[in-house]
Amino acid sequence: MSGDEHPEHPGPYPDATERFLVEAALEGDSRAFEAIVRRQEGTVLRVLRLMGVRASEREDVAQEVFLRVFRHLKGFDPARPLAAWVYRMTANAALDWRTQKGRERSVPIEAGHEDPAAPDVSEDSLLARRLEVALAALPDRERAVFVLKELEGLETGAVAKALGITQITVRRHLGRARDRVRAVLTEKKSDGG
Repeated sequence: MSGDEHPEHPGPYPDATERFLVEAALEGDSRAFEAIVRRQEGTVLRVLRLMGVRASEREDVAQEVFLRVFRHLKGFDPARPLAAWVYRMTANAALDWRTQKGRERSVPIEAGHEDPAAPDVSEDSLLARRLEVALAALPDRERAVFVLKELEGLETGAVAKALGITQITVRRHLGRARDRVRAVLTEKKSDGG
């Protein structure tokens, strides 16, 4: 699949529609910018959730992401995929949210808080909940790398660019994050739940 088919996962080439929308938005077309927001909104909200932004504040942080996108759109290179640039804005906004207001490091993801004893809880939902707990335990930068690389499927170079770090740093954070997530998942599994 190409980057054109899944704009939320930046491929090697920018989407022609995306390029048109960016150029139109730069010329002052508010409908084009609204279309950009609609195309990227699901990805932004998903990444903010995975980065631990509370549900009650997620819309506000997403709005901040799109304000940043709007303010800095002139600096965006339309020959590059917009989604990669938006990932960077989103990850940075989530990290800012967590540090700016003195958030505790371990903000769990609000998802289904299933009771493991409930008969209709699937193994998949229990695994997803354990992953949420593991993500909440990660330091911010490791969590950002893990979310973008493992859960969003970005290449190492795209993660590095999105977070403004080197590929070596991405690999180092990813290795630590994988070890920590594995330890939490293994610990929870061996505890019987």
